Amino acid sequence: MASAVVAPAWSRLRHPLFLQVARYVMVGGLGTAVNAATFLLLRTAGLDAVPASLVALLVSTAVSTEANGRFTFGGTAVHRWRARVQVGGTVLFYAFYSSAVLLLLGLVVDAPTPVEETVALAAASVLGGVGRFLVMRYWVFGTSDVPVQPVAPKPGTVDAWDERA
Repeated sequence: MASAVVAPAWSRLRHPLFLQVARYVMVGGLGTAVNAATFLLLRTAGLDAVPASLVALLVSTAVSTEANGRFTFGGTAVHRWRARVQVGGTVLFYAFYSSAVLLLLGLVVDAPTPVEETVALAAASVLGGVGRFLVMRYWVFGTSDVPVQPVAPKPGTVDAWDERA
């Protein structure tokens, strides 16, 4: 069994934002990789750019939302209704945003290749990711103004915040 990398307790208490940002960047990298791989696979299989982007978006949003809930913001309270709104808002935002990026790329580059489309979508996702982090940190997780439920780790896994790990 691999041991989890756990920051010292003083670090977690003094710099929780830094740790959340670092974890969010790692999860964001994973989500971007899942999005890019899914998009490229679908494009090379013959699906048009915008539908391939939407399918990749749904897959990567599901993966990254689950990973952020468990790893980035693990152990903090979550407002379930706000989490659902955030997921829906993320899908809607990226559906329009990524479609606009692909259409703009088509205006700038004659007949962009699937690899060029993938790079454009991955680069554009960084900007959207900053906004998503702020929404998740300040609106979905750790809210104190509403009844919340803690995010529980899966049975048999080590919670990243557990100092005994």
